[in-house]
Amino acid sequence: MEENKDERRFFLGPDEVTKYYISTPDAETIRGADWVYSKTYTRCLQEGITTSAEMMDILMKRGIIGPDFEQRSEELRQILNDRIIKLDSSESVDKKREFAVEVAQSREELFQWNQRLNGPMSNTCEQIADDARLEHLTANMITNEDESKVWDSYDTYLAEKSQALALRARFEIMLYLQGLDSDFLENTPEAVAMKEVETDLINKAEEALRAAQAVAEESKTNSTKKSTKKTTKKRGKSKKSGK
Repeated sequence: MEENKDERRFFLGPDEVTKYYISTPDAETIRGADWVYSKTYTRCLQEGITTSAEMMDILMKRGIIGPDFEQRSEELRQILNDRIIKLDSSESVDKKREFAVEVAQSREELFQWNQRLNGPMSNTCEQIADDARLEHLTANMITNEDESKVWDSYDTYLAEKSQALALRARFEIMLYLQGLDSDFLENTPEAVAMKEVETDLINKAEEALRAAQAVAEESKTNSTKKSTKKTTKKRGKSKKSGK
């Protein structure tokens, strides 16, 4: 997510060229989004889809979540926090690279463990309705540079042929509503550390290249000097022979 001169937030489309802007939702847009949420929630109930409370009961009865699940989640969070502390306190590039990899692994392990809960909960009435609400907001908040709407209606957004654009726009709106920038994943401790490691490797590579070029230049200069000396000696011998 970036900002332009008039401070409107924008992001680049799938082609990495076209700019799409995010506008502040007005009262009508918010009411429409709430209406879509209610309508979708009611339809889900009628179709027999479980609510969040019902899903929690099912997961508890099956032993998928419970005290053991919470305990393991806390253990994984603590491991992640400990590794982040080690990463922040490390000074050498090698240690940063090592700890950055460990932090990334811990974060992924925690994410996968939490999916035992988050995966099923994403299929509840509440989450499906919330997704529909987010899509309605996306359809009304994304604009072109001239402030015209990209989609003239919610149905037009749902019929968008470019799924890459629709998903990207929805993702950007979700981050906007949560107060996050689209590059927030690039600012995690492990991502920042890996950037430092990458920069260090590039600097070392450039230094090595400059050193190799200097050696090659010096070798070329020495070779030229030797060649000049040999030529001078040959000329001196030729003059002596002529006498």
